[in-house]
Amino acid sequence: MDTENGNPENRNGTTQRAVDPTTGEVIPNVNTYQQKKNLAQGMMDLALVSANANQLRYVIESFTRHPYYYFSLCFISVSLIIQIAVGIGLIMNSRYDVNDRREICKANKINDLVTMGIFLITLINVLISAFGVAPPQVQ
Repeated sequence: MDTENGNPENRNGTTQRAVDPTTGEVIPNVNTYQQKKNLAQGMMDLALVSANANQLRYVIESFTRHPYYYFSLCFISVSLIIQIAVGIGLIMNSRYDVNDRREICKANKINDLVTMGIFLITLINVLISAFGVAPPQVQ
């Protein structure tokens, strides 16, 4: 058994599947769950980045007729910067082995920061949506 990382290994180096002794059910690997969760969050972040980039293009193109130009430009830029930081946090978080007691604290801290970043992104994007579309002006 590889006790340093908390992963059970056979003599030939392959990992064994953990089994619950009371029920006989296979216990899922937490690292696999974390990697899938990070992948899903990353895909959602990527979709939001593309939506914000499209909004940024629209705001820049409508400089003369957009009543909230500077507000939208500022908040879309801040949202994109936080999204990049969250993406970096997701990459960093996926590199930790959550079965290792030394690494789980670091992974938890990064996960908390990523969660706060996602909350801020959501809040900022609600504000962007509220002030984003300029009504057509009749001349």
